[in-house]
Amino acid sequence: MTRRKQKVFLFLLALFVLAAAILALWYFAPKTFLKGIEAAEVKSISVFDGNSGKSFQISEPEEIRAIVENIQAHEMRRDKLSIAYSGFGFRMYFNDENGKVLDSFIMNTAGTIRCDPFFYRCDGGLCFAYLAELEGQYADCSSDWSM
Repeated sequence: MTRRKQKVFLFLLALFVLAAAILALWYFAPKTFLKGIEAAEVKSISVFDGNSGKSFQISEPEEIRAIVENIQAHEMRRDKLSIAYSGFGFRMYFNDENGKVLDSFIMNTAGTIRCDPFFYRCDGGLCFAYLAELEGQYADCSSDWSM
């Protein structure tokens, strides 16, 4: 190999290693959902239960605060790709006073959030059971999901 080709090869190798390191740091960095969103900014949470087919709207400020703060309290880690998976737990849309969606994702379990293209995991403690309880209070059996 000539000296020039060797320098080009070393430069490309260093560039590849740097790109791989940046990608690894991004992939393994924790993610906090609803980051930068204050509970007071959220005026309603639209929820659809993919298991029951029921939808409901949460608009009580204390319930919204409890949900937002619970989700923000958990650092999530990317787990695996969510592409080509079907079915889900609670699809959630966090809306402001004008109806604009501030954030949306799917909470599958008390330890799993799906935000395509990844599943994110934590050690549990997400408000999944609380959402199921609220569904019992708010869900209209004849509701139709059209988001």
